[in-house]
Amino acid sequence: MRVLFSFFIKNHFTLLFLVLQIISFFLIVRYNHTQRAAYLNSSSYTSGILNTKVSNVSAYFSLSKENERLIKENTNLRNQFLKNYKLRKIPTKGILDTIYIQNFRILSAQLVQSSVYKTRNFLTVNIGKIQGVKEGSGVISSAGIVGVIKTVSNNYSVVLPVINSDFKVSCRLGASQYYGSLIWNNYNYRKAKLLDIPLHVSVNPGDTLFTTGFSSIFPTGELVGFVDHVKKIPGENFYDISIDLAVDFKKLKEIYVIDNLLKPELDSLNIIMND
Repeated sequence: MRVLFSFFIKNHFTLLFLVLQIISFFLIVRYNHTQRAAYLNSSSYTSGILNTKVSNVSAYFSLSKENERLIKENTNLRNQFLKNYKLRKIPTKGILDTIYIQNFRILSAQLVQSSVYKTRNFLTVNIGKIQGVKEGSGVISSAGIVGVIKTVSNNYSVVLPVINSDFKVSCRLGASQYYGSLIWNNYNYRKAKLLDIPLHVSVNPGDTLFTTGFSSIFPTGELVGFVDHVKKIPGENFYDISIDLAVDFKKLKEIYVIDNLLKPELDSLNIIMND
């Protein structure tokens, strides 16, 4: 207490000056309309700037949680897509009853490693056997198809992407409905080639390319890319078609693994047919 009294006695003139300044400022703002308006405007502006800064900082630190929430929400919505379900028809006493059974299950994941400039590129994602990933499952993104699961460990999986010389998938032209095989052109991560489209088919730049659903990897109608240019090669019966891939593999971060729940049944039939 003695120290406090000593401080007040030593600085009483300065403290009295500050108190009188505060009282004067209050009286000026309280009884003068011009100064009061200026003070309110200034305080509102300052408060607005501070609130904006605080809000921006808070939003920055919450981006990760918000992004995770949106990915989960998007995954749930994808699992509810009608194309992930297969129509089952059950005839009962002359009445045809129809129900839907789930064909595909969607799992969300993120890339942890990738390559785009090799002839045999691979991607690594952060989910594996424990999360329900299986070898041979298709991989897509919000932009289009990405590839197929090659190998799986407990918590990670390696993806064989479209931009790998070993990748091949059946695709259908949206305009003509003709289908062919998509392969990578081995040098540009944004380009691929569509094979086996005969010359009598009308193909134009800008035509959209989708998955056929013939294999057990991808559902029907997943976006693959767009026709870039079409060439006729003398002596050949098929076009040389260049495709702009829908997915930019340099920007790829979030992906979805497609688990075909009916694949074991389909594979068992293929074994019988191949015997």
